[in-house]
Amino acid sequence: MSTMALQRILVPTDLSDFAGNALRWADMLRRRLGAQLTVVYANEPYIPFDAIEGPAAYLLQHQPEFRERLTEELHDHVQRHLPEIGPAAETLIVDRAPAQAILETAESIDADLIVMGTHGRTGWRRVLLGSVAEKVVHHADRPVLCIPSDAPPSIGKILCPVNFTPIARVALEQAATLAETFDAELLIVHVTDAIDHTSDVEGEFAAWIEPHVRNRCRYSHVLASGNAAEETIRMAHNAHADLIVLGAEHKRFADATVLGTTTERVVRFAKRAVWAVPAPASS
Repeated sequence: MSTMALQRILVPTDLSDFAGNALRWADMLRRRLGAQLTVVYANEPYIPFDAIEGPAAYLLQHQPEFRERLTEELHDHVQRHLPEIGPAAETLIVDRAPAQAILETAESIDADLIVMGTHGRTGWRRVLLGSVAEKVVHHADRPVLCIPSDAPPSIGKILCPVNFTPIARVALEQAATLAETFDAELLIVHVTDAIDHTSDVEGEFAAWIEPHVRNRCRYSHVLASGNAAEETIRMAHNAHADLIVLGAEHKRFADATVLGTTTERVVRFAKRAVWAVPAPASS
């Protein structure tokens, strides 16, 4: 039996109750896998509105008393949500914008996984508050677990959408390993624009997934048609999945890295936890 190997988990926080659920998910993974937790707070540099306000605000933000109080608040936040291990969790304050702080810290501590909240809002406020998580998923070179505020920390059923690409193989491999680790049921989904009943799509699908999941976990596979992101979210809801595992395909467009549309929409709108898997550097 294969077990997910995680030695270091990074948990960004903004000290809100929404972020507390990400801590609980990280702690659930820590207890199962024996990983070390590092909690990071991004002390974003202050941008003044005018010349008079600016120097005073900058000085206040960098006073030792301000730093000490922020450190205490971060420790209290961890202790409140994780009373059993609060003092044992490493805490860091990084003077960077949130996404930059998270990515730089993940690299510096060699984190195996980033676990962060998405605030679970809807509409434009959800889009704005979730933008940090989306930026991290866009640029991370390691898995990112995005946690809505109301997703309970449990992995009993995993949904993995695939599309026969190399990154989908990587995502399916991680989904199967998670299913083994947590004795969870795995539902593998392939969504197409329209199912071609004249070809053996079902047989091709089964043959593609079989080497990755054979004798490893309880699994089933489903073919569906429609918009990939919408069907993934709908099927995760209907199947009562606890976790969606999917590949985060980074593409080049106008000399900038962008994220595949399906991954972006699932991360933004799913009410389930989403484990986004980056493509290997060599792919």
